[in-house]
Amino acid sequence: MAPSITSISPTSGHSGQTMTITGTGLGSLSTTKVNFGTKTVTPTAASSTSVTLTIPSGCSGQANVIATVSGVNSNSSAFFYVAAPTVTSLTPSTGPAAPGAIDVFGTGFSTATSVAFGTVGTAVPTVLSDSHLTVTPSAHGAFTACTDPADVLVTNTGGTSSPIGASGQFTYYQLPTVTGVTPGTGAAGTTGVIVAGTCFVDVSSVTFTPTGGGASTPADNVNITGVGSLTLDVPGTLATGTYDIQVITPGGTSTAVAADHFVIP
Repeated sequence: MAPSITSISPTSGHSGQTMTITGTGLGSLSTTKVNFGTKTVTPTAASSTSVTLTIPSGCSGQANVIATVSGVNSNSSAFFYVAAPTVTSLTPSTGPAAPGAIDVFGTGFSTATSVAFGTVGTAVPTVLSDSHLTVTPSAHGAFTACTDPADVLVTNTGGTSSPIGASGQFTYYQLPTVTGVTPGTGAAGTTGVIVAGTCFVDVSSVTFTPTGGGASTPADNVNITGVGSLTLDVPGTLATGTYDIQVITPGGTSTAVAADHFVIP
């Protein structure tokens, strides 16, 4: 009886994966070979109804799979080699410990199943096209530094993209904190106020917000003097009252605490 293939699994993928062929008359480990296009593969296991093998290397596209038992060929079944995806850019490429969705651009996303963010975690994407997907980065745990760049790696049926450096990284930012203000009291328009804290990295704004609630006012002449220090001028338009001085970075807005108060008597 000539060998016959009824199914192969998987039907698409990449080299190095394990394939299982099912059918009838498939021979044995000593009598069976499998052809992938022009390549001949020796199975790792074989019986009359099942053959297991490692998929050989191949170019993107279709390869016909044929089982040969003692020189007799089976019918063919189509396997499709899928190229590994590539990542070219991200928007945005920075965010807080628990980011919102980002856009990832590249190639080979049609069959994307997961997106890894370095060692932080893996998320399931929404595929918009072969070159565009959206995904919400995994939430970051405890930081050992103020920022943590993570390689964004997309996995599809053809494999996993390779790291490409900064343009393919999402950088997590730790939330900044304010731990002290010197002086803590002064008139509107006071210059050279020193603000101490942590993770003043890529500061986009520093604001004065009334502690009882109300609109925030940007500080004047903000000068970052270190990761944990900056100087600023108090806006001259502020009324009498107590204000939280809050620092804003890609990591978010520092939490209002008593240590960040500035009082205008």
